[in-house]
Amino acid sequence: MEIIGTNVILAVTFIQYCGQISCLNLSEANLHKDLFSDYNPNVMPQENKSVPVNVTLDMYLMSIDNVDEKRQTITIKAFLEIKWRDAFLTWDPMKYPGVSVISVRNTDIWIPDVVLQDTFDKLTDLGQEGGKANVKSDGVVTIWPYKIYTVACKISISKFPFDKQNCEFDFLSWSHPTSVLVLNSLQTKPDMTFFAESGEWDLTGSEVKLVRRAYGTDAWDHVYIFFELRRKSLYHVMNIIIPVLCISILNIVSFLLPAESGERITLSISIFLTLAVFLTTVNNSMPESSDEVASFSVYVGLQLLGSAFTIIFTVISLNLFHHERNCSLPRILRTFVKVFCVTKANGRYQIGADAQNETSVACLDDMSHDHIKAGNDYRPMTWKMVSRATDKLCLISAIFWHVILTASLIISVRY
Repeated sequence: MEIIGTNVILAVTFIQYCGQISCLNLSEANLHKDLFSDYNPNVMPQENKSVPVNVTLDMYLMSIDNVDEKRQTITIKAFLEIKWRDAFLTWDPMKYPGVSVISVRNTDIWIPDVVLQDTFDKLTDLGQEGGKANVKSDGVVTIWPYKIYTVACKISISKFPFDKQNCEFDFLSWSHPTSVLVLNSLQTKPDMTFFAESGEWDLTGSEVKLVRRAYGTDAWDHVYIFFELRRKSLYHVMNIIIPVLCISILNIVSFLLPAESGERITLSISIFLTLAVFLTTVNNSMPESSDEVASFSVYVGLQLLGSAFTIIFTVISLNLFHHERNCSLPRILRTFVKVFCVTKANGRYQIGADAQNETSVACLDDMSHDHIKAGNDYRPMTWKMVSRATDKLCLISAIFWHVILTASLIISVRY
């Protein structure tokens, strides 16, 4: 008997539950029939035409997908929450038991013509491409357009790769002025609940601003959403900046390589070509036309110029080193050798027969002019000494050039 009683109770409960579901479905079906029997989605949902429709737009940012320096664009992934009150979609929840919210297709109701300005995508009203809208009994309608938004953004590259970018997204009603539609936002900055960080950019700041701009005899409301981005520079530091600095230092070291080695020209040309490749790599990531030039591009270009001068002066130095020995040194070159104190350091150039031959054919004018004292002996000045003095001058100049360029780069990037 107990089992039979339990089964009867369960059966009655199930029947009541099904009855409630059936009544609920019937109530919602009747509500849709009553609401949309004479509803026109082309008519502004205003009870009083003198009162504009108030539309609220909020953004939920999901990711920074791309900042394209060449196209001067920024791409984000986000969804918007757009709310307004439709005066023709209200009902008394008591007349439709259990139905306080319904879901309808966007195309079945009036949707505000809110658009994103300066977009690289087709200009369409947000929410008009399909999807669902939630409608409450008090007439509050909410839609959540979800898209990938791409807009024009002027990219500043002067401090690349330590640059910061400021981009804006401008939302407005395309055809309704503020006398008909008021656009606003409840946010001071986009909601970051669903945000996933970018591997290339840090989001250092964001802001939402409301601006009313006059056009003709009326005005339009704009919701501006600003983003401040800072490039993550570690990749560029490790793969471009440090290699360029190291290669630039080799320009200095090349003047320490002995002329007898026969590898100085090869080294200088290799450094020049490597810097040219790095300059191409840096410029490939820059906009094709810009009002400004990246400081680092200028740095690499000047280092490339310095490398070209290194090749020129290396050729001059080697030419002096292998100069014919049957003519004396001009007075200015003798002074040049003395200024750079090329004495014993030149000893390695005069070894064995070569030293004897050069000593025998050197033009001896005046002991105080053509000879320099080395210990108790007088050693004749030679073209090899001029070559060595030239290397010393170029070495000092290269050090100053490198220090000045590096300091200038740091100052220009930092300030």
